[in-house]
Amino acid sequence: MDLGDLPWLPIAAIIGVVAVVIIAALFFLGGGFGGESSPAAPPVSSTPVPQGTVQVTQGVASITVRETTAPAVPATGTWVMVEYIGSFKGSYGMPSDIQNAENSGIRLYEVVNATGTVKAEFQKKDSSTKHDLTVTIYQDGKAVKFAKNSSAYGIVTIQYP
Repeated sequence: MDLGDLPWLPIAAIIGVVAVVIIAALFFLGGGFGGESSPAAPPVSSTPVPQGTVQVTQGVASITVRETTAPAVPATGTWVMVEYIGSFKGSYGMPSDIQNAENSGIRLYEVVNATGTVKAEFQKKDSSTKHDLTVTIYQDGKAVKFAKNSSAYGIVTIQYP
């Protein structure tokens, strides 16, 4: 048999496929190429390596928490206070003059010229069940009606008187 008679192309193809399979197996089974693998013994070096602590920070955002204080309720007039740590939306006022509001935190809304029934309906804009949505109606500085809801997308509806 002469070396020129051997099918070199099919043999080279088979060797290439086997090499690719071995490399893929090593890669996917944790054998190297920068992937996670079991710890190996550190390499021995005759060059001294400086010892110390290295602190690496990757993608850490700076978060500033601002504490807000509840607004003071005035001693006169009619007011609706809405309290929720997340976002809320709703409406308040006299049936003939309903105002819409959308906000978050602790908000105080004046009901101008309130001479009759005052209504307020607010809803959470998220699925949180850990925090209450609280709505209070104040008249001349005193709380006259109060309700809260902690359910997901909870709604609070109150009216006075």
